[in-house]
Amino acid sequence: MELFKIMGNSLTPFLKHKGKTEAEQLQKNQAAMQLLKSWLEEEVTEEESKQRESYFESFKKIVDSARIPGHKLYSKE
Repeated sequence: MELFKIMGNSLTPFLKHKGKTEAEQLQKNQAAMQLLKSWLEEEVTEEESKQRESYFESFKKIVDSARIPGHKLYSKE
């Protein structure tokens, strides 16, 4: 928020989705904050937890396979 204050309104036309004050931005973020809170409070079965972990491991392999050596995100290759 400090950078936005320093730069004044010069970015306003490009940042219409952003709040002009911290309170306005917090208000705009309420839906996302509620969704994240519901995810944190969600109870997950052991089986679903294992499925999610397996899915994430597959996801990491797919992401790293698309990156050049030395620039992997999840592996050390």
